[in-house]
Amino acid sequence: MLARSIVIATLGALASAHMAMVKPCSYYTPGNNCPDPPAGQSVDYSLTSPLARDAPFCKYTVPYDKPVETWTAGQTVDIEFNKDGGAGHGGGHCQFSISYDGKNFAVVHEVLRHCFYNGPSTSNTPDVRSYSFALPEDLPNSDNAIFAWTWVNKQGEREFYCGTSNVAITGSSSSSYTGKEMTIANHDGYETIPEFGDDYDTGLDLYEKAKTITVSPGGSAGSGSGSGDDQSKEESGTQAPSASDLVADSASVTSAVAEDSPDSGEGASDNTDAGAEDTSADNTDAGAEDTEAGAEDTTAEDGEAGAEDTTAEDTEAEDTEDAAESTDSAATDNEECTDGLMRCLNKGYQICSHGKWSLEYPCSD
Repeated sequence: MLARSIVIATLGALASAHMAMVKPCSYYTPGNNCPDPPAGQSVDYSLTSPLARDAPFCKYTVPYDKPVETWTAGQTVDIEFNKDGGAGHGGGHCQFSISYDGKNFAVVHEVLRHCFYNGPSTSNTPDVRSYSFALPEDLPNSDNAIFAWTWVNKQGEREFYCGTSNVAITGSSSSSYTGKEMTIANHDGYETIPEFGDDYDTGLDLYEKAKTITVSPGGSAGSGSGSGDDQSKEESGTQAPSASDLVADSASVTSAVAEDSPDSGEGASDNTDAGAEDTSADNTDAGAEDTEAGAEDTTAEDGEAGAEDTTAEDTEAEDTEDAAESTDSAATDNEECTDGLMRCLNKGYQICSHGKWSLEYPCSD
């Protein structure tokens, strides 16, 4: 009885909230003949809430234990949303996509501009609560494909809604499916699409320039073709990240570290140049600082310098005289002379021997 009351209360909450895909069962729809959540997971009692900007896509990453629908490639499928209540936010852009790895989603159908409505509207009450469309005939077979519904609302808070479910695909001879990559917006790392106002083409450029990707049970990859560039990161205008991009970025970082290593000739040269420039700059600064210090020392020590100038000048004068005497002695040592002669110098005397002047002898006191 308590469990039934909880389910009834939950269905009432769905009726008064936003929109949610209930067929096929989104992860983890309460009641509505949907299976129990897988082990370790809980029923989602806020199924109609938009995806939090920092939440993983699409809220949950653990699949049901078995598919909730079995579809045949090429058949017409019926997608249903909460039957009563709900807020349609005046319309917006919806896409329906398929994935085989839970990371790469290729679009199989889309309803742009007026999703949940028959045309332009400012009403919050949806006109349309189900969509029918034919699946592509070349969807590969799988016992556990992932089907996704996504929605960017026309008016109100800028939100991104999504619901995912596990389905089986049969009756195909194709090994892969190629289609437009699912568009993500109003989510961390992606652009924000503003309110449409009266312009229902708002944000369509993101959908039109989505790249073409190929998905398959054996792996998914971008085809490198498409009608334009990849979706852009919010505000920065750079390409939004994908799983394959992150692997490539890791390799790029490793390469960059190797190039910056001192073992790299180019890196070593750059480092040497940088070191030379730094040394030159340091020397220039040091020179400027020494000049300033010298000026400060001169100013600070003028009094002392005045007292010491006389002593310094006397010392320099004596040094000059000594230098002159040494020069005279050196100049005359090699002069020829008559043996036995003696001559006086300033502080001593020399004797001529063998035609040459001797070393200077000091005079006795």
